[in-house]
Amino acid sequence: MKRFYRSYLSGVLLLIVAACAAPVSRFRNESVMALQKVRASGLEALFPLEAKDFYSTVNLGNSELAKGEISAADAYYNLALGKAGILQDLYLKELKRREEAAALELEKKRQAEVELELQKQQEREQAEELAREASRIKRLEAEKAEARRKAERSRLEKEPPLVSRHTVKRGETLPQIAAALEVYGDASLWPLIYKANRDQISNPAVLWPGQALRIPRNADKNDINEARRFAAEHSLR
Repeated sequence: MKRFYRSYLSGVLLLIVAACAAPVSRFRNESVMALQKVRASGLEALFPLEAKDFYSTVNLGNSELAKGEISAADAYYNLALGKAGILQDLYLKELKRREEAAALELEKKRQAEVELELQKQQEREQAEELAREASRIKRLEAEKAEARRKAERSRLEKEPPLVSRHTVKRGETLPQIAAALEVYGDASLWPLIYKANRDQISNPAVLWPGQALRIPRNADKNDINEARRFAAEHSLR
């Protein structure tokens, strides 16, 4: 019998304790943890309006809990947890966007470096081509200059040096002397020799062997034209 009363009294005490115990919110602790995470993560700076709305919802839950309205408080806390989840999703999307933007920027930078290197390569190739072309032109000019020098040497070797005096040989005439390459190479210029040697030539048709004739080298264009006209008017046979 005593055992029964002891069991009964224990049950009554448990009921009294349960009846006097303060009400407990199901979602308050989770809301507090979510609040701490939001503040620590910097989400407030990224999404100020959404974070403010989340804080406001948590505060509404706190207000209801303070009034003993457990159900209303849990409703706000549960709503706050949903908003915290939305903030987390926004944060993850923002991280992904930034990663993609950074990757895109990195790709643009890499592409710009590739294009710059390609441009430099093209400039180097163009410079090398210009250098080769300049070298080729320089070589051609050198070859042309050498060819001109060879041609001039060949001409000088073929052409006898010009003389300033000529000793008359038996049977020579003034046209024959003027036609000699070392004299004028032109028979019609014999009047130049005749005019320069009037002191020893009285008749241009008559020369004496051994005469040392002067060969003028200072005749200008007018002198040459006049000599040819005179030779055309005074033919020597």
